[in-house]
Amino acid sequence: MTMQITEKPSPERQLVLISAATAARRWELAATAHSLGGEVDWAFLTEVLRIRKLLPVLGPRLVELAADAAPDSFTADVADAVEAARRQGSFLQLTGQQAMAMLTAAGIRSAALKGPQFSEAIYGDPGRRISSDIDLLVAAEDLQAAVEVVRELGYGAPADPIAADGLPRLHFALGHVSGALPPIELHWRVHWYEGRFAAERLLCPPEADPAAWRPTPADELASLLLFYARDGFVDLRLAADIAAWWDKHGNELRRDDFELLLDSYPALARVLPTAAVVAERVVGVPAESVTAQSGRLDRRQRLAARLANPHPRQSQSQIYADRGLVDGLLGPRGSFRSFVRRQLLPPREVLVQHAGHAEREKVRSSLGRLFGVLGRYGISLARLLRPVETLPRTSA
Repeated sequence: MTMQITEKPSPERQLVLISAATAARRWELAATAHSLGGEVDWAFLTEVLRIRKLLPVLGPRLVELAADAAPDSFTADVADAVEAARRQGSFLQLTGQQAMAMLTAAGIRSAALKGPQFSEAIYGDPGRRISSDIDLLVAAEDLQAAVEVVRELGYGAPADPIAADGLPRLHFALGHVSGALPPIELHWRVHWYEGRFAAERLLCPPEADPAAWRPTPADELASLLLFYARDGFVDLRLAADIAAWWDKHGNELRRDDFELLLDSYPALARVLPTAAVVAERVVGVPAESVTAQSGRLDRRQRLAARLANPHPRQSQSQIYADRGLVDGLLGPRGSFRSFVRRQLLPPREVLVQHAGHAEREKVRSSLGRLFGVLGRYGISLARLLRPVETLPRTSA
């Protein structure tokens, strides 16, 4: 069932949207947020945030924004959620560090993607983001060797489909045989459209000191925007990450550096400006400060931006379809065949994986999947007839 987007969203949705925004936008809407705090059903809000894995991310901000309107029970639930995420984050961090140390000893460069380290870097607390697995980036040429290294920790062989070039679509997913350690995903890229960006910009160069090196602000922001776009602009976890990154590093970003990045990786020239526009609409990151191209979106880019869904209520199958439609709209020139293979006629292993994640979904034939997804694309496009949900206006 599709979400009904109305001209006036519920107080809960308005307050959550404000809490995910940049610090500047939250300050502008502080009076509105405080007023909304007296209208929300806090028990309902707690459960919604818990289901969406947003309670530790946005809960502390909601307590601050709503001030005395937030009941003690909500404050306690938030504290418990942050502490639980902190314990889980410590476990993931230790396991990830062990895997990265083993990769380094084998002569393989690696980098952590998102995860508790990232949470600590932008939120100041490893417990602000809930993570259930470990994402590590390695170079494409090191991917198979990295799998063998990580398997020494007791992980099973990955079952991801492999293309003719010997690479998976995005990563190899490894589950621990005994379940004692969290899953590890070994990435060679961060988005379908790129084959060089992640390895060239997000991995520490061989000659640099890993302890002191970090990607440039333009590269860091680009990676976050790519994660958000690859997820189809669904929900608020990644959008909130972008806003938090902007609060901490936005003043370090040089727009010229971002334009040079777009010139260097033309396959990303459609997706990154679109993601910047969505980030502005949803959480208040100023798109024009990121790239001048955000003001020159074509029709397909504008359609993709309008599909942004900060409060998803659809089935998991519909969300997969929404992500696929965004993918099709933002793909670079000449990528249609890749899109069809990826989204419309994927390998059976992918169909099985999606069926395992979706509610009451059965593994269907490729043709059945094709017609089903096309029908869901129609549902997604019908949503464009309704108003776009964005941050509330300032109370001034």
